[in-house]
Amino acid sequence: MLAILLVGGGAWGYAGAPVLPLEDAIDLAVTANLRVQTAALEVNEAADDVEALKTRRYPRLEMAAGIADNLTRQRYTFDRGVWVQSSPVGPIPPEDIQITAKEGVSKAFSLSATQPITQLYTLALEIGEGGVDREMAATKVRLAQQDVGYLAKVQYFEIDRILGDIQAVDEAIVFLSSLSELVGNYVAQQVALEYEVLDVRARLAQRELERQRLVDQMATAKERLNALMDRDIETPFNIQSLPAPHPLTFDVDASLGLAFAQRPDLAASELSVEKAEYSYEVKQSEYIPDVALNIEYLKLYDVKLIPDAEAYISLEMRWEFFDWGRKRDELSSRANKIVEAEKKSQEVRQRIAIEVRDSLRHIRTAQASVGVARQLQSAYREKVRVMTNRYREQAAVLSAVLEAEKQLFHANSDYNRAILSVWRALAEYERSVGEV
Repeated sequence: MLAILLVGGGAWGYAGAPVLPLEDAIDLAVTANLRVQTAALEVNEAADDVEALKTRRYPRLEMAAGIADNLTRQRYTFDRGVWVQSSPVGPIPPEDIQITAKEGVSKAFSLSATQPITQLYTLALEIGEGGVDREMAATKVRLAQQDVGYLAKVQYFEIDRILGDIQAVDEAIVFLSSLSELVGNYVAQQVALEYEVLDVRARLAQRELERQRLVDQMATAKERLNALMDRDIETPFNIQSLPAPHPLTFDVDASLGLAFAQRPDLAASELSVEKAEYSYEVKQSEYIPDVALNIEYLKLYDVKLIPDAEAYISLEMRWEFFDWGRKRDELSSRANKIVEAEKKSQEVRQRIAIEVRDSLRHIRTAQASVGVARQLQSAYREKVRVMTNRYREQAAVLSAVLEAEKQLFHANSDYNRAILSVWRALAEYERSVGEV
């Protein structure tokens, strides 16, 4: 059986293992967890996409070169006088002219620069939309950190719950061991029956088995917390036992304001509206003709053509002046997406308000449950003491002692759970207002 003990500083766990405070566990989880790291990569990806979009505002520089193998001899003929039949110098050309291309290999080279003009407006919109994508990716990181931090808290509380149950079981084992010895003496003195000592020993064995089950649960809980912190699941550590929090009160309006300012899911929903608006404007910009300035140079080699080189600057326009209603329908679809995003944002805001108010109610109820559990624990501990003394004086039956012990065991466990319910309620509140 694993040795569980109370370590200095209020930390429960394995002897010799380092103490892991709750704050350190949360910090490790929100920085090292794989889900958080994956979300952070999406931010970098979105930022790179924006930088790539920005480069499209500059001229597009292109170079082309080719080599062709002429399989046939090319011949171009200009007949005598094709340009001018009669002139002071005679017909032009004065005789038939043939221009031929060599058989074999010919080469061509071109260089061009194209500067978008009207497309710059669309690019500005797309860059703005990309910036929204980057902000949405950042909200995913915050949401992942919030979820992972909350899971780390819950897992830490689960370990503390198990250790509290182990403490309650240990107290029961000590009591039942002493009671077993007492009942055994009474059986030897023939003032108690054999089945009574067997009953006590069976209960003692049951508590020892329960302890082993809790130890196994604690090992699994620690492995899960290690996994959340992205470290070897077998890394040993102890935790600090959590005391009963001081009574806390929170203002509803202040909490709602904090939640609306910090919740990443609300920020994401509002960014979705902004993204939908950008998408609408990008689609609307397709009505603008595409105008670009183009500069190009072309050179041919091993070809007797006129000219064999050319350089020009041009202003080019492309415009789809009739699209059979496609752009109109696509714009209508984008407009519907804006309305849909706005309604979803309103829905998220309402859900957040409900979660904040619900978490505040849980805190109030959990804090009240601690006082009730403490009173029951004190009452049943006193009952065990009284019933045990009366049994020693043979003024009470063994079943009454065992029932009192059972009630104290559950009261100890319930008190530990009541304390943890306050911590869980606080964790739910912090999550509801957008804190890690």
